[in-house]
Amino acid sequence: MVNLKLLKVIRPHIVAGGFLGYLVGALYGLSLGGGLSWSEFLLGYLIVLFMDLSTHYNNDYYDVEVDRSAPFKPFGSVNLLIDDNEMRNSALRVAVGCSVISILMASVSVFIGSTWHLVGVVVLFNALGWLYSAPPVRLHSRRLGEITIAVGTGFCVSAVGYILTRNGIDGFFTLFSVPLILYGFILSLCLQVPDYEVDRMMDKKTIVGLIGRRRTYLVVLLCAVAASATYFHLLPPLNSMMVPWVSLVPAASSLFSVLLLSDSLEHAQQYTKLNISALFLFLACLDLLLLL
Repeated sequence: MVNLKLLKVIRPHIVAGGFLGYLVGALYGLSLGGGLSWSEFLLGYLIVLFMDLSTHYNNDYYDVEVDRSAPFKPFGSVNLLIDDNEMRNSALRVAVGCSVISILMASVSVFIGSTWHLVGVVVLFNALGWLYSAPPVRLHSRRLGEITIAVGTGFCVSAVGYILTRNGIDGFFTLFSVPLILYGFILSLCLQVPDYEVDRMMDKKTIVGLIGRRRTYLVVLLCAVAASATYFHLLPPLNSMMVPWVSLVPAASSLFSVLLLSDSLEHAQQYTKLNISALFLFLACLDLLLLL
């Protein structure tokens, strides 16, 4: 019997972000002439939800020692598993179950008419989710965790929605995913910023630990500007909409952070709140614009 307290491991903001990302892919596919029934839409989101939930549980399971030493950070873990081995083992079983369910659902979708691309993307996301924190690979400690999050959140999640509407991945989506991957990279850096001291102490090799907070702020600014430039110059179908201008929101928040925030822990926590909130606002606006 699974302990219902394990539900506290779920991060509602990440679930919400996953839905917004999935919706972006689905709405973009529809804007290009694709089709999607409500039942297909629901099945697709359940796939995204379960592959997302698996990362919540396996990350908390494998990062217990890091979480034990880490200070509070916005959008971080609730540290529920630190002193409860039984609950920790239950979390591992839930993580495995969620991965299996997402892959089975994707397989069912392919069986009833979707393309094999869907299973490929779901397997890729799950593989990255486990390799991110599970030993001996632990990508997040090899300065590859940032790329892992960027591909998982920026490409895989939105790809599920797009595949279901267009029955595959094509050049349109490949180009469309470029700024989303950049925003995923920004997300990973923003999440790491408050953990700078702990990551160095635990020998967890991250980009923030390598270059420091101030240089990380600059990298985030450059990525946000590059993502915005993509909408202005490389995605003509979206240039007639307000999307390029809305993409300036993450760029503006990162510029504000560079100019006004220091590399202290207190400011790092404010930095994380500000810039991740800007990403959420951009995604919500992008969904709205695509819907309209």
